[in-house]
Amino acid sequence: MNHDVFISYSSQNKEAAQAICHTLEQNEIKCWMAPRDIPPGSEYGDLIDEAIKKASVVVVLFSETAATSLWVKGELNIAFEEQKVIIPFRLDKTPLKGQNRVILNQKHWIDAYPDYKTKFNDLLCAVAQSIGKSIDKDTKNTVEIKKDYKKHILGGIITAIILVLIAILYPKFKSSTHTYVYDNNGLHVNTTKISPSQSEALTSILDKMVLVEGGDFVMGNNYKDIDCLTEQDSLSKNPHNVSLSNFYISKYELTQKEWEAFFSIEGKCIEYGENKAIDMLSWEDAQIYCDTLSSITGLDISLPTEAQWEYAARGGKKSKGHIFSGHTFDIREVAWTSYDELTSGHEIGGKRVNELGLYDMTGNVSEWCKDYYAEYDSVSVINPNGPQTGIYKVIRGGDFRIQNYYDMKTTTRYYASPFVNRKATGLRLVINIK
Repeated sequence: MNHDVFISYSSQNKEAAQAICHTLEQNEIKCWMAPRDIPPGSEYGDLIDEAIKKASVVVVLFSETAATSLWVKGELNIAFEEQKVIIPFRLDKTPLKGQNRVILNQKHWIDAYPDYKTKFNDLLCAVAQSIGKSIDKDTKNTVEIKKDYKKHILGGIITAIILVLIAILYPKFKSSTHTYVYDNNGLHVNTTKISPSQSEALTSILDKMVLVEGGDFVMGNNYKDIDCLTEQDSLSKNPHNVSLSNFYISKYELTQKEWEAFFSIEGKCIEYGENKAIDMLSWEDAQIYCDTLSSITGLDISLPTEAQWEYAARGGKKSKGHIFSGHTFDIREVAWTSYDELTSGHEIGGKRVNELGLYDMTGNVSEWCKDYYAEYDSVSVINPNGPQTGIYKVIRGGDFRIQNYYDMKTTTRYYASPFVNRKATGLRLVINIK
């Protein structure tokens, strides 16, 4: 697709982004925006990179949520490196900090609050000037004239075409429309945004959800046995009290088949196997998957917070205090490890469950968490989400490659860049109860 403008925005500002896109395209300025222009099964990162490089202008919808969005930051980096014209469209008074300040501070801003719709004409003129397109001085009238033109001159033709297409395509459309209903274990979904193969995967995912009763626990490394302590444990110092509400967590790690129903499997597994745990994921990959399922189902589907993950791995209120998830002495009872001489993640399950009936929370593939990494504070917290900003994202559980089994305890923490596809790293889904 040839386009003039790339629109960068956080998902919370989607309505404003769509309205801006509509305004520009009504004035014959072609736009590119995700997810509208991303074909099903395609890789977000590759297409976004290509789309920015082909654009002449990058319009950035800047807001409180955009300021912390990894996607927006990544898109800004590419636009800056490619020396694109960047036009910031400011939706609120969020100040510039860090990377955003470096890239955007010298740009001409359009302050579009409290009502961004009143600034569409200013943005239209700025974009048009940047791409060398002439726009009438009275841009408001230009927008309205184009709307009236399409309405009155083309309206009859468009209506006729639509009626013909409906007559021809309606039987096929009706047969391909898939209504999906799920009502089990306290989870309710009713949607038409799903294909038959996706409905099969979604049922598989929802059927595996385990309701975890919330409670209090001491998060962090509080084991007294010195033989269990390793260098990795320095990341989990400062044990502290945590209180959690009820939530659902998957009994298993996400499988390659469940991933493939929504996104391409290419480059996302070491060795293919439908029932093997998906791996080779970046944090961004995992987050997009969660966002997609949330959009389809209306449920709050996410990566587990680090606190949710550790609480569930320990066994929640049923915890027996095991060092590993489901066992204290013999990790081979509960985990696929380097002892099994694997070259990739194993099929999910197959070992012993923990107290909540969860598999593979120790070993097999590591699992991304929602939180940025930071050292713990020694204070009591309720439903913590970790720090608001950071560089790295948390990984938990250890994987089949790790030689020192004590680095796979329920308290052990790892971290990595959210942008890197990480070998032997996948995800486990959580549904938060609203």
